[in-house]
Amino acid sequence: MTQKQDSSKKSGEEILQTIEPKGIADESMRRTVEILLNLIEQLQAEVKELRAENQQLKDENNRLKGEQGKPDIKANKKELTNNHSS
Repeated sequence: MTQKQDSSKKSGEEILQTIEPKGIADESMRRTVEILLNLIEQLQAEVKELRAENQQLKDENNRLKGEQGKPDIKANKKELTNNHSS
C-alpha cells in the first residue's frame, strides 16, 4: 500500500468518526445512516483481517518456495520519563 493510499484510508476512518447521525432531523434517514455507518465499520474490520490473513498466506507461500516472508517490523516506541536528571 502506498503512502497516498494509507493517508486516504486514515482520513476516511477519521471522517467516519466525525459523522454525527444525531444531527439528522429525519428519524428514518438518521436510522439509515446509523445502519450504514455500522456496516462500513464491520466491513473495514473484515478488510483489515483479510489483509492480515492474505499477508500471512503470502509469507507462508514464500517460505515454502524457499524464500523469506515479510519481516515483522515493530514500531519504535520511545519511553516517556519525567526524570531529566543528569
